[in-house]
Amino acid sequence: MRAEALLRTNGSLDAALTDINAVRTQASGDPFGVHANLPAYSGSVTNADLLLEVYRQRSAELFLSGVRLEDSRRFGRPAPPTNLNPVPLTFERNRNFYPYPDQERLTNPNTPADPAI
Repeated sequence: MRAEALLRTNGSLDAALTDINAVRTQASGDPFGVHANLPAYSGSVTNADLLLEVYRQRSAELFLSGVRLEDSRRFGRPAPPTNLNPVPLTFERNRNFYPYPDQERLTNPNTPADPAI
């Protein structure tokens, strides 16, 4: 969160990079043994690239915590990416709406058609 705040207020890129690497390289101290243990960030050090890395790390660290939609809006990613080449971005969502569950369709005759992808 501190790295994002620094980047959004045009703070120090080096300080933001230090905060990002603190999360990426964490290898101990978690009582459950779940830590990133990744190499330090080696991409370009620009405001936009570091914000994208913050978004990626938030997606991984806060998985299933219910903040994903707010994060995607705040980071200016309100829709799934249209260009998935050359490599799909696995931390991005792949659609805005998901099909209705079979149980809903079987028990509710008023269920509308599934939304388009």
